[in-house]
Amino acid sequence: MMKTDKESKLLNLYIPLLLFLIAFCWKLFFINQRDLCLDEPFSVFNAQKSLADIMKIPAQGEPNPPLFMILLHFWMKLTGLEAGAIRILPLIFNAVTVVFLYLAGKRFFSLWTGLVASGLFLFSTYHFYHGIEARTYSFFSMATAASLYFYFLYAGNTKNYKALAGLILSNILLVYSHYFGWFVIFSQFLTSIFYIRSFRSFFRLMIPFLGTAAGFLPMVPVIIRQFNKSTRIGTWLNPPNATDFLEQIQYFLNHKEVYWLVLYIFSTGAVFTLVMVALKKWKGLNIGVPVLLIWWFVPYCIMFLISSKIPMFNSKYILFNTIGMYLFIGAMINFLFQKHKYIEPLIGLILVVYMYLHLKILPDYFAYREVRNSVEFVKSHENDKSIVLIYPVWADFAFTYYYDRSIFQDHQNFQETMVRNDLYRVWGLSNVQTVIRANPKRRVIYYQDGKNYNEGEDVFGYLDTAFVRVDLQVFPQTFKVGVYDPKPGK
Repeated sequence: MMKTDKESKLLNLYIPLLLFLIAFCWKLFFINQRDLCLDEPFSVFNAQKSLADIMKIPAQGEPNPPLFMILLHFWMKLTGLEAGAIRILPLIFNAVTVVFLYLAGKRFFSLWTGLVASGLFLFSTYHFYHGIEARTYSFFSMATAASLYFYFLYAGNTKNYKALAGLILSNILLVYSHYFGWFVIFSQFLTSIFYIRSFRSFFRLMIPFLGTAAGFLPMVPVIIRQFNKSTRIGTWLNPPNATDFLEQIQYFLNHKEVYWLVLYIFSTGAVFTLVMVALKKWKGLNIGVPVLLIWWFVPYCIMFLISSKIPMFNSKYILFNTIGMYLFIGAMINFLFQKHKYIEPLIGLILVVYMYLHLKILPDYFAYREVRNSVEFVKSHENDKSIVLIYPVWADFAFTYYYDRSIFQDHQNFQETMVRNDLYRVWGLSNVQTVIRANPKRRVIYYQDGKNYNEGEDVFGYLDTAFVRVDLQVFPQTFKVGVYDPKPGK
């Protein structure tokens, strides 16, 4: 009895706690390695607003539900606006996801299923990055993992009301973290067929969907508006190529070599299973294996197909599918090798080690931006007669975060405060010329984030012609900053 209690504590308390600490402490070391950039400043800027204003943002065109910003709002009241402190919140969500993966795998398949799934997640290049990004994606992954855990718990016993409450809550968190959470709900609906034994069980399995739908009712007008907008004018993405379907799966496994290792393991396992069948030692199929396949593969395929008309097949948008995928891989190893006490852990360990060997921690080719350095370059060339032109307009939040925190914090009068400080958001060449005409005989510092989206326009070419170039600096990935003085006599 004593030994059983110790084993139970080890498997259900100490290992999950250890996994959480590894995920949290390891990534905490890298939390300040990247500048606050891309969509992070948008989240942080809007999270400063009142709760009433945050709730209005989705109706004003923001493509994500407001829940993460609301959580960030309260978190920032505790931590302030420093990037490292802000990112601890998504890091907590990321570390909790590891625990849910382990618990789901261990409880419904085997110990090694849980360890393999949590190991693949822990050593994922994508999840390492998004785990310390001040955006909703780590929260989205955590809600997906929680939903999967409580779904298995409830489907196995529809009289478990704690599991029902956990499932409805995690589902509501899921669809309020990202609208694509409805793909997960759809997968739940499909797989509920496997658990229907009677009309009563059918009704009980429908309760979570009804509860989730009821909880989401306030957002229905917003999501309809977003869908109509996306179908009418499209999204910021391009339709995927045919090769993207497999390439994204390979990226989810860090490298194509890990992908091929998984296929080799599955092939070898299939042979092993056939041998067990021939020897009449086959232990049968855990119904959870096809459930997991549907959980990740069906949404993945649907999103790929829809993207030909409404592009959405981007790594961060489809990343939630890795939750089901990692568990599916662990469960398949468990099933194909028939829970063999030596082969299953050996194969699982090899796969996780291989995943680790191909892990790239915050590589420069992946979403790397030198915002701080580019802004410091601007400040080093300012004088009492300079104006700063910022292109495109959505680069303003990241720029002001590092330029002057007081401007960034003035969310109620943000644009007016920028203009008072000679900072102008511009939309292309004609806008640049208009601002320059309104500010004659002044030094112009042109700050461009990314390429010029207006076809045929060359702002730098115009400035080189109309002004005297003082300096020009290109920063890795996207930033290009030019400093120009008026020509003598003009």
